[in-house]
Amino acid sequence: MDIRRSDLPLLISLDALLDELNVTRAARRLNISQPSLSGQLAKLRDLFEDPLLVPAENGRGMVPTHRALELKPRLSEALNQLRGAVE
Repeated sequence: MDIRRSDLPLLISLDALLDELNVTRAARRLNISQPSLSGQLAKLRDLFEDPLLVPAENGRGMVPTHRALELKPRLSEALNQLRGAVE
């Protein structure tokens, strides 16, 4: 992944998606529309060259890929450090 292609709002959206495992709930949490967050997820998939989240077999919510599970703790920690620096 080329970090120059990423931006902070996309990474914040990914963090919310990985916490919620549901596009609608994550969009509500981020105070953006569900279609907008779906578009961001498409960009994230392209950026990471991985689907990141796939529909659950039971049709409710999303299931993270192996890559997403690897990213989650590192992304959360990085965003927490950034929040601390800004505060």
